[in-house]
Amino acid sequence: MILVFAAMEPEVRACFGGGAIGPSRDVAGFPVYEANDLAVCQTGLGRRSHDVATSVLEHFKPEAVLSVGTAGGLNRELRAGQLLACSHVHHASMRGTLEETPAFSDERLLTLALEVAGGAEIEARIGSAVTVDEVAWTSADKADLHAWMEHDVVEMESYWIGKAAAAADLPYVALRVVTDQAADELVETPAISADGTFDVGAFQDWIKDHPEYIPMFAQQAERSRRGLGTLARFLNAFLPRLVGSQAS
Repeated sequence: MILVFAAMEPEVRACFGGGAIGPSRDVAGFPVYEANDLAVCQTGLGRRSHDVATSVLEHFKPEAVLSVGTAGGLNRELRAGQLLACSHVHHASMRGTLEETPAFSDERLLTLALEVAGGAEIEARIGSAVTVDEVAWTSADKADLHAWMEHDVVEMESYWIGKAAAAADLPYVALRVVTDQAADELVETPAISADGTFDVGAFQDWIKDHPEYIPMFAQQAERSRRGLGTLARFLNAFLPRLVGSQAS
């Protein structure tokens, strides 16, 4: 079986074709959604994903571990909707230290991901990611991160999940689709909680008090729609292929 970790519900849905998902079951205190030989765990955001992955991995014996989801572009060549298969992922806390050992993706899984993306006519490339504990809200934040090691994207979970997979001696790959681009500015709202859930009511209340951000959120919603659509289309082709390759 394949074990996938995704931070937020829309990313979990993308693992099941982008539509409705069935009920989850509790595994080590965290929600896991299962279908056939696939299990998808919703980790929530950031550093907590290491504890989630470590705990959940104790209850499964997967043939491969995946970290999937959205990411912010650091490389200015990347556009919303492009898929990045991450060869390696650093954590931003390594900057300025002697500790620079990243989480590495499995070469076979990287090759398979690009092969499947090509067959599905999805624009994809191999690159690198940097995991952060706080969202890179501004274009200046992203430029600063890119200046370190010229990573292509920024996200919040893949390093921790990769390290948990390595500790369990399991093949791992990080797959991220770009939603916000290098020049895009983001605005913090109280609608997203640490466990990766989105509170529609809290967002509606907040945006009523901040109508000046409506155009920005409309643009970001379109980029997110495009990115999540790409992710769902890719995973709809990749996950069955991966499950089949493990079975054979």
